[in-house]
Amino acid sequence: MTIIIWSFAKSSPKRFFLLFGLFVIAEAALIGGSWYIAKYQTKGPFSENYVNWVRQQYAGSFKNTTNFNSTLSQYDSLLTYRFRPNITGRFKNPEFDIEIKTNSLGVRDDEASLLNPSIIILGDSHGMGWGVEQSERFSEIIERKLNTRVLNTAITSYGSHRETSLLDEVEMDSCKLLIIQYCDNDLEENKANLLKAQNPSIDKHGFDVAERQNKVSSTYFPFKGIFATLRWLIGEAFKKTPPPAIAQAAAKPVAPSVRKLEHAEAFFPYLSRIRTRYKGLIVVFDLGVYNFPIVGEFQAYQSIKPMPEIYFVNVHPLLDRRYYFTIDDHINVRGHAKIGVALSELIQQKRWLKN
Repeated sequence: MTIIIWSFAKSSPKRFFLLFGLFVIAEAALIGGSWYIAKYQTKGPFSENYVNWVRQQYAGSFKNTTNFNSTLSQYDSLLTYRFRPNITGRFKNPEFDIEIKTNSLGVRDDEASLLNPSIIILGDSHGMGWGVEQSERFSEIIERKLNTRVLNTAITSYGSHRETSLLDEVEMDSCKLLIIQYCDNDLEENKANLLKAQNPSIDKHGFDVAERQNKVSSTYFPFKGIFATLRWLIGEAFKKTPPPAIAQAAAKPVAPSVRKLEHAEAFFPYLSRIRTRYKGLIVVFDLGVYNFPIVGEFQAYQSIKPMPEIYFVNVHPLLDRRYYFTIDDHINVRGHAKIGVALSELIQQKRWLKN
C-alpha cells in the first residue's frame, strides 16, 4: 500500500504524506463504520447499500469460523473436521465474543448430555449456536423449559450427510425426539453423497491451508479495509464484463424452467437412513436465507411420498431482522429464544415426550 501511495505521489514527500493521510482517514471511516454497526447492532445512520457492502466485506475478508479455527476444531478423516473434544476456548467476530466448550464426542455440549438424552439435535452453525453463549441456545432453552436432557450435535457447515454420520456415534436408545435444523446450503453436500459417500472435500493439508487462511481473515492489518474494498471493486468489475457474443445459429433454445423439489429429493433419503436405527419422532425446521423457508418444499414432498412420524415446522414467521445479527447472517440471542420457546410449546402441546 505504501508503494502504491508513493507511486501516486510521484516521488514527492509532501504529496506522499497528504495521500497517506487521506488513506488513513478512508481506512478509519471504513473500519469505524463497520465497528459502529457491529458494536451497537444498528444500521443507522448508514444507508442500506453501505450496510450490505459491510456484510459482503465481513463474509469475504474478516469472518472467523469455528471449523477452520485450530484452537477449536481439528481435522477428521470422515467428517472433514469437528470440534476438539473436551476443550474450552473463545470464538470471536466483530459482533460477539463467546465461549466454546465441548464434550468427549467433540460437539458443543456438556458430558452429561451424552448420557440418555431424550432429545437429540442435528444441525449446522445455526444449531451449534454461532455467536451466542451455550446457555442461550434454543437447545438449552428447550432443556430448561421441558426439564429433560437435550444433546446438541450441531457443527458449523455440516450438511445432512455429515450430521447423520456423526449421529451414528451417538447412543439413541433413550431418544424420544430428534430435531433437525436444516439449511439451504446443505443441498450440495447432500446431493454429492446420495448414492455413495464421498471422500472429505479436503485432506489434512487442505485443512491446514484453510486454517491459515482463516487466521488471515480474522486478523486485522493496516489498510485491510481499503485492500478488501479494492479487491471487491475489481471483482465486481469483472462480473460486469459482458460475455463474448454467441452466433445466432449456435444459440440453443432455452427450455422453460420447472420448479423441482430438489432440497426434498436430496434430504428425504437421509431421513430414511436415520430410520434404519431410530423409529421415533422427527421434527424438521430450517434456518438460512432470511425469510426463505425450505420446509414448504418438504411438506409438499411429504404429501407425495409420506413418511410417518415426521413433522415440519416453519419458524420463519417468528423471525424478523431484529432476531439476526446486523452484519452476520446468523440468528442472535433473541432469535434462539424465540425458536426455543416456540419448539418447547409445540412439544408440550403435541405431548411428543409422553409417548
